Amino acid sequence: MTETKDNIESNENLDPRFENLASYVLGALDHAEERSAVENLIESDPEVQAEFEELAESADLLAIAVPPVEPPAELKNRIMEMAGQDSANASIQQATYEPARQRSWWQRAFQSGFAVSAAAAVLVVVVGSALGYQNNQLGNEIDTLRANLATESVVVANLQTELSTTLTDSETRVATMKSEMKVMEDDFGATTEMVVHQEEMVSELAVVNNALRQALSDQSWLTYVAMKEDYQLESWLASNTQQVTATEPTASGLIAVRGVGNEAVFQVHGLQQPQPGYAYTLWLMGNGDPRPVAQFEVSGIGSATIAFLLPEPLRFYSSVLVTQERVNGIGNDPTGTMVLSAQTN
Repeated sequence: MTETKDNIESNENLDPRFENLASYVLGALDHAEERSAVENLIESDPEVQAEFEELAESADLLAIAVPPVEPPAELKNRIMEMAGQDSANASIQQATYEPARQRSWWQRAFQSGFAVSAAAAVLVVVVGSALGYQNNQLGNEIDTLRANLATESVVVANLQTELSTTLTDSETRVATMKSEMKVMEDDFGATTEMVVHQEEMVSELAVVNNALRQALSDQSWLTYVAMKEDYQLESWLASNTQQVTATEPTASGLIAVRGVGNEAVFQVHGLQQPQPGYAYTLWLMGNGDPRPVAQFEVSGIGSATIAFLLPEPLRFYSSVLVTQERVNGIGNDPTGTMVLSAQTN
């Protein structure tokens, strides 16, 4: 290979501070003095330190940028042969003195560190290409991640909007339900007051009704006799059952007989309504077979007035009584429940 003028000028223009820097990074300096000189430059010269850091970073990335290749089996033998030849040539060169101007360009470049710097430059180019490829791959992945992130951001924004709408609707419903519950509580309170008032009214009416029944029971015969002066009270009928409640009076009745003739009147108050299919029956007892005088019903307050004819004067009978018998099913003897009775003598 012939040495050109440009190569010689490039070799002569090479900064001597950087001659052994690439070899130091690659671990190719065999002499301790050279390594120590390079380390002193790195510590004292900022530019050398910056160049060293850049070359070191490129060398580190080269291991991951270039895929590993299995070396051929004969590579070791070839390297050993070349190493032997280089040692022989070096011995001959040391024995034979040549002026600096007569040495080849490659020898001067190698000894001055230019070849090592060129190798480092090639290394930087290779590493730069690998890094550029990796940067492109990383850039594509970053763009994909950004697109996915933008999509996820839209989804999150939609979810936030839906959640806000749902929360607002829930708050509105809760407020409406509270208002409705307040109205229901007010209505319930008013209804409760109304029920209490009605119960009080029913209780008062029961007291008044009880007093009215008692007054009718006590004074009816006087009223009737006053209206019918020719009638005379002959018998007072009392209840045969105990008083059910404090506000429910026992039943009572009377028989008034006209002074002339056999006409009579029966009045009763306070009787309960008879069982379904039954009616009250007035009986005359003690003068032969029992005599059913009349079958009757009572009003809402348990009262009734029945006019009838006596078969015999009332003094011929020992007692009168009232029972519950089947409607239109009166027998010869009283068989139902007796509710009123009285002695006539």
